[in-house]
Amino acid sequence: LDKLKSIPHKNLFYFGFMFVIIFLILSYWQFDRYKTNQNLSYDETNQKLINIEEINLTTSDSFIKLNGAFNLVDYYRLRSRVYNGISGYHIVAIYRDQNNIHLTVNHGWIPLENARFEIGNFRYGFDGFLLNYDIKSPIGQDDKISSEYIFRIDKNFIEKDQIVNLSDKYVHLTSNCGVGIECAPLNTDYKPPHMSYSIQWLFFSICLSIVILRKNKLI
Repeated sequence: LDKLKSIPHKNLFYFGFMFVIIFLILSYWQFDRYKTNQNLSYDETNQKLINIEEINLTTSDSFIKLNGAFNLVDYYRLRSRVYNGISGYHIVAIYRDQNNIHLTVNHGWIPLENARFEIGNFRYGFDGFLLNYDIKSPIGQDDKISSEYIFRIDKNFIEKDQIVNLSDKYVHLTSNCGVGIECAPLNTDYKPPHMSYSIQWLFFSICLSIVILRKNKLI
């Protein structure tokens, strides 16, 4: 403790290590996403028949057929989606059933310039995978209330924007995705570089730590 009191660059030491901690958190977050992606597998061989009331009780990543009739409430364009090397959006819609229970559905992909697609009411339910909602990263951009565009499928944001309560998971369609909409495959050969990003943030934290310690003559 006496040595810390006499260090020549106290501001650099304390503020610098705040950034080191942030870099380590980002490194862990990217590594956690890498592990999650490694374990993902979407199998369409065993389809579960469920009702909307059973969504919260059904395991995430399950292949399901959701019974019921649903009315379209609103939709968003999910930014920065790539399909076959072409940039575009995913169409993410909000539906309600006859009992006023609300549900989020990812219909699939459209190219950036596509203004002509059709979605609407569904009388015979949905086929697809039940997925967990996205969680905003520490450095992610914020979604804007009343905007048509979103950066992630965030349950808390959608509930606040639509003033509704949603089921704990959303449906990612695998068929009947809509006119002018490509169903977006979940099993792809693309592997996001989460491990590379994790190593990058770890490297930054180590380098910054060395600079801080050397400037303060602690090593």
